[in-house]
Amino acid sequence: MDAWIKDLMEDLKTTMRKTEFSGVVSLNGPGFDGLIDALGYRNVAEKLQNNSQTRFGIASGTKLFTALGVGRLIEKGALSFDTKVADIDKSYCGFVDPEATVKELLTHTSGIFDYLDEEVIEDYENFYVKIPWNKLECPTDYFPLFEFEKKKFNHGERFSYSNGGYVFLGIVIEKIAKIKFVDFMKQEVLGPSKMSRSGFFAFNDLPHNTALGYKKNTTQTNVYNLPICGGGDGGMYTTCEDLENFWNGLFSFDILSPGLTKTFLETKHRFNEKNGYGCGVYKRCDDSIFKIVGVDAGVGFESSHLPQKKITITVFSNVSWGEQAVREVIGNHLP
Repeated sequence: MDAWIKDLMEDLKTTMRKTEFSGVVSLNGPGFDGLIDALGYRNVAEKLQNNSQTRFGIASGTKLFTALGVGRLIEKGALSFDTKVADIDKSYCGFVDPEATVKELLTHTSGIFDYLDEEVIEDYENFYVKIPWNKLECPTDYFPLFEFEKKKFNHGERFSYSNGGYVFLGIVIEKIAKIKFVDFMKQEVLGPSKMSRSGFFAFNDLPHNTALGYKKNTTQTNVYNLPICGGGDGGMYTTCEDLENFWNGLFSFDILSPGLTKTFLETKHRFNEKNGYGCGVYKRCDDSIFKIVGVDAGVGFESSHLPQKKITITVFSNVSWGEQAVREVIGNHLP
C-alpha cells in the first residue's frame, strides 16, 4: 500500500470525527477494499444510522450517467456527437441555438438557457422554480421552464457549467428512446454497470436504507427543495459498492465500446494546465484521475477514480455541504 494512502485513511477518519460528519466514506483498491467509516443518521428523527449499504443522493454526480445514456444512443446510431438540436426537433429554438450540437450540450458549451445557473445562483437551499418541485417527475416535465426563454450565449462560444443543458439531454433521451428517462437509465446504464441498488427514486417512495438529505445545521429534510425525482442534471441515488462497480465497468467497457469510452473521457475543456472536463466528468488532463461531484440542499458528494492504480475514493454526505472538509483532505493527498 502506498504511503499516501495510509496517511489519507488516517486523516479521513480524524476529519470525519472532528467535523461531526454525517455520511459514508469508502476507499477501494488492491489490498484495501472497503469502508473508511460511516457516521451520522440516514434518518435523524428515527435515529437510523448510515452504513456501508445506505443509498445516498449524488446531485450533479448524475451528469456522467446521463452522458453515458447519450452514449448508448450514439452506439445505437440514434444520435452522433455532431447531431444538431434542429436535427432532433426544429421546434427547439430560442432557449438554445438550433445549430448547437450534442457534443456542445455534453461539454457545457452549447449556450443553452440554464434554469439553475450556477454563475448567478448562490443559495441552493432557497432556490425554487415556477413549477412546484413535486410536479417535476421526469425531464420532459421541465420543458415549460425553457419555453420562451433566450439562449445564454452563442453555441461553442465558451464553457459555462449548465444544469439546463443536462436536463435538456434528459428530454432528448426520452424523446428518442420513447421511454421514461429513469427506465432508460436503469436499462441502458445502471444495468450494464451492475448498479443493482442505484436508481432515480421519488422522495415519496424511497426504498429501504436510503438517506434523507438534511439542510445544513437543521433537522429539516430537503424534500421541499428539490424535484420529487431526479433527472438529467442530478438526483440519482447510489451506494459505495455500486459506484465501485460503476468505475470498474466504465473502464472495462461494459457501458460503452472502448473507442466511444475514450472519446467521452478525453479532455474537452481545460480549466488550467492540470485539470479539465470530459463529457459529464471532471478529470486530470493526463488521465490519472477522473471525478464526479455533486452539491445540493441535503447532498454533498464526490467520487474519484484513479484508473492506472484501480483506486476509488467516494464521499457521501446527507447534509448540505457536509462533505467539504473531507473533500479537502482527499484533494491534499491525491498524487
